[in-house]
Amino acid sequence: MLTGNDTHLLYLDYGADAQRCGLGDIDLSERGMRFTSRWQFSIGTQLSVALVHMHPRLGQCRMTLEGIVVWCEPKADKGHESTLLFLELPDELKPSLREFSHQLAAV
Repeated sequence: MLTGNDTHLLYLDYGADAQRCGLGDIDLSERGMRFTSRWQFSIGTQLSVALVHMHPRLGQCRMTLEGIVVWCEPKADKGHESTLLFLELPDELKPSLREFSHQLAAV
């Protein structure tokens, strides 16, 4: 289970830019993800993002995901909320993605 001290990082463009994510800033499934960030994207933009989180048994884990921005809107209090639809999720990433998603939901 994640604690309030756990770090979630969202990397953009193969590590060119990064941001820490708080509780509720990332929602993840096998089809895509919704995230809040300081970045604004045009609909149709293809993105490669990496998620880094602390796994309770394995330590720090990193997943790189690619998708298309299907929604992006400004939030009143912080940045933009974007929805990314994954292009093709490799089978070997699905268990890690499910584990990370369950950890986010357990917080």
